[in-house]
Amino acid sequence: MKALAGAMLLGMVTLASAAHAGTTLVGGGATLPALGYGGDVTHRQITPVAGSLLAVYSAQTGNPQTSYCQTGSGAGKNILAGATVGTVVYNVQNACPDGAATPTGFGAPAVSRTDLTQPNFAGADSPLSLTDYSTYTTNRPSSKPIQFPAVAGAVAITFNKANVNSLALTDALVCKIFSGQISDWSDSQLVAAGVPAGVSGPINVVYRSDGSGTSFGFSNHLSSICGGTASLHFITDQSFAKVVSLYKPTIPTNWNGQSGNANVVNTVVGLDGAIGYAEAANVNNAAAQFATVNGFDPVADLSNKITISSSSVVYNSAINGADPTTGKAVVSAISPAPSTSCIALVQPSAYAIQSSGYPIVAVSYLLGNSNGNGTDAANVRTLLGAPYNSTITNAVTTIGNTSLNQTGLAFLNVDLTSSTYATNQARVNACVAN
Repeated sequence: MKALAGAMLLGMVTLASAAHAGTTLVGGGATLPALGYGGDVTHRQITPVAGSLLAVYSAQTGNPQTSYCQTGSGAGKNILAGATVGTVVYNVQNACPDGAATPTGFGAPAVSRTDLTQPNFAGADSPLSLTDYSTYTTNRPSSKPIQFPAVAGAVAITFNKANVNSLALTDALVCKIFSGQISDWSDSQLVAAGVPAGVSGPINVVYRSDGSGTSFGFSNHLSSICGGTASLHFITDQSFAKVVSLYKPTIPTNWNGQSGNANVVNTVVGLDGAIGYAEAANVNNAAAQFATVNGFDPVADLSNKITISSSSVVYNSAINGADPTTGKAVVSAISPAPSTSCIALVQPSAYAIQSSGYPIVAVSYLLGNSNGNGTDAANVRTLLGAPYNSTITNAVTTIGNTSLNQTGLAFLNVDLTSSTYATNQARVNACVAN
């Protein structure tokens, strides 16, 4: 009887697991929008909480649960592609552990998706580059990557220095601090920013050590606003070491690299003399100090929706490095061009310098696969279209800026329609072929 009861119980558990398998969409990548997507960044792998974009999506009748692993944009794109880079194998089935190391997978087994051979979606603030596109098509020859802009996020300057209670930076000071031209808190140029006389000590820059869309967005602003010369300027890139390579061929020993926005913020909070850049939502969530830039607050002064002109969106194009004399991002057409227009890219120049409000902004994308989605295809379509679904976005509380809720994240007001696609969702639907 006991054996029979145990067998029945085991059978019930097996049936329950089988019923659960395939019911969760698995994704990950960018950490900049992670708080908005999942509502909780205390762990690398997020189970979305009420009010977050993914939780609101799942609450709609017929939609599945989701899981999001914070790997950073670079690793997220590699996991989407199923790439092997050097000795590192990226795969959706690899674990998504907490800690300083960048995960190489989205933790699919943790949500009973051992059946997946590719992620359902990915997030990236550094848009697809020509190299990313080539990596994807090499590893997934029967599919193409798809990419749609989803949200914008303010990149905040967070700091921690004893006796410095506020910091009012200008773009010029941001340029000098992150190029290393201002390297000590005693620099007289910081007096006007609110650093009291007598404060001193090295400025310990905390930066993203992983392939980061936050670094891409930050450097997109720096290369546009800081000027420089043909031989000495910031370079727009997802690698911060590349961003500052002309100023600092070797990263100073007191500069501190961290994987993910949350780790950058936590390091700044725990290190006197530190200053770093991170998504404003992460900074605000940790109750960390942050500077104003040009008099604007990264949390309060980001509009509820950021309008992107349709003329600023190009299709079947990707990032092709940076201009060698200015460091600004170069956008080139993908060749041979995909047969469909499913890679939508917001020209980096369109958001490099905000004409009003907080000046440093990154645009974050949702990515997916054109083919191989299997029984998840219909759900992938609705998920990738969620940022354009007003029923969903109006219920999200972790993205937006109202008198009651200031997150440092904003949905995009962007039109992807054409004579072929009457709505943004129609374009998404056509791009997720199967």
